[in-house]
Amino acid sequence: MSTAKVGPVYCDLVIVANGATTEIWLGDGGGHFVQKAIGTLETSLLPGDYTVEFGLGTARYPIHLTRASRYMQAELTAEPTCSRAIPKQSSE
Repeated sequence: MSTAKVGPVYCDLVIVANGATTEIWLGDGGGHFVQKAIGTLETSLLPGDYTVEFGLGTARYPIHLTRASRYMQAELTAEPTCSRAIPKQSSE
């Protein structure tokens, strides 16, 4: 009987901004930059907590990714904002 190694499971994520020129900034739960897109962000990520901004330095909105998801900017901005975690540097 062989046991196959199972790799990480990724979730597809699509975020559509209100405008075709709107910047979409995505960060992880630790406050680190993950990805940027303009108009529409399409990516595949590990499940977890993320934040999205529609323009750098604007309000942040939480995303708890557990499965393939698609969000519209209007849907996300209708929800409460969140703060961005401040990344910590290791002392190695």
